[in-house]
Amino acid sequence: MTVVALHGVCDDGAAVDVLETSGSVVLSASVKDHKDRSKCTKQAKMQQMTVELERPLGDRVLLDARTGQPVPYKGPLGT
Repeated sequence: MTVVALHGVCDDGAAVDVLETSGSVVLSASVKDHKDRSKCTKQAKMQQMTVELERPLGDRVLLDARTGQPVPYKGPLGT
């Protein structure tokens, strides 16, 4: 699955961890190592990432680990 994650301009990029159950797929986003914050701005970058699932998403619900809320997504046939 392809996801878009936000990260700051002063870090080494985004990271996404996945927890799969029979009824859900939970995505947990974080950022890699921070660089020198003294030169950092408040800009965010979008990073497209591929996340490998053990099996297809199918009818499982896609959840955000931080909020517990469903993540909007487009399946192969659209939203």
